Amino acid sequence: MKALLLILPLLAFLLVTFLLPIGSLLMKSFQDPTISQELPRAAAMLREWDPKAGKLPDEKVYAAFGEELMASKEAGGATRIASRLNFDEAGMRSLIMKTARRLPGEDGQPWQQRLSAIDGRWAEIGTWSTIKFASSPWTLANYIKALDFRRDADGSIVMQEPSERLYIDVFIRTAWVSVLVSLLCLLLGYPVAYLLANIPARYSNILMIMVLLPFWTSILVRTSAWVVVLQTNGVLNDILIGLGITDTGLALIYRRFSVLVSMTHILLPYAILSLYSVMKGIPNIYMKAARSLGAGPIRSFFQAYFPQTLPGVGAAGMLTFILAVGYYITPAIVGGPDDQLASYYIANHVNTTLNWGLASALASILLVGVVLVYAMFVRLTGGAGVKLG
Repeated sequence: MKALLLILPLLAFLLVTFLLPIGSLLMKSFQDPTISQELPRAAAMLREWDPKAGKLPDEKVYAAFGEELMASKEAGGATRIASRLNFDEAGMRSLIMKTARRLPGEDGQPWQQRLSAIDGRWAEIGTWSTIKFASSPWTLANYIKALDFRRDADGSIVMQEPSERLYIDVFIRTAWVSVLVSLLCLLLGYPVAYLLANIPARYSNILMIMVLLPFWTSILVRTSAWVVVLQTNGVLNDILIGLGITDTGLALIYRRFSVLVSMTHILLPYAILSLYSVMKGIPNIYMKAARSLGAGPIRSFFQAYFPQTLPGVGAAGMLTFILAVGYYITPAIVGGPDDQLASYYIANHVNTTLNWGLASALASILLVGVVLVYAMFVRLTGGAGVKLG
């Protein structure tokens, strides 16, 4: 009980700043009560309507929808309805706003005729199907769209056309770029960490300051510096032209190369520190013992030293991979349209399209993917740790 009381403030802090935001994020991804709140009667009737029957809703549904749309227009409800439905089907915003402006139409006419006279789309099953599947406060529509599926007019879930698919390619690109950045950080960071761990302290302290120095500079500043270095008239191209390697300069910026270079530069210190923390605890006696038994320098390194650094390699790779998966600023500044990662689209839906549901679904899928990768890492390194011990 004393221990629990001591860590209670930390647990409360984590609950408020970590678990509650994640829970709210997950809720927004499959909860959207806009239609059920603004059009309660029409939404309830549409939930009972089956578009697979091939028939339009009856007059009661038309009447409930028209009356509730007129009532909600005064309080701005029509705008909320239009924005929500437009997330599911392009063109629904203009249809709802046009209908709201022209209602009530001619008195004495059935509501079906009034709405169809305003716009012919009210006589199509697909229009009412879109409203039906948005009428429930609980929906999987965001996840369906985030996985590049869509609903047909009858409600069937089908894969989108290849030209319309987006998010699966984005997730694959995010994973691929993150893996490449992790491998580059390991390849560049391993010899630096080895050097830091095996040279005298008076030299290693100076080099460690150089490793830590980038942390004192903003990521935005470091990324912007790469724009100056890699642009067409930048520092690197000026050097290449001066050496006679090229006459006009190379296209280095706003492509995958610039994304990999800048992200590796920013994440490299994390890999070095993770590797260094493990290498510093490995005594040199193992290498000396291997050499005394007749092994050459290369064989003694890979058989006596390298296996003991595998926990650091795994930790550095996992840390850089997780950080790279969530990167937004660096790819957005130095990458081209085909180099943006999942975080770019999440930020775009939050700040521009205001589609918080889809942004939450994309973030949730990204979170689940990272958790699965981390679980696999823990399982694999746990087994490896037992063998090494």
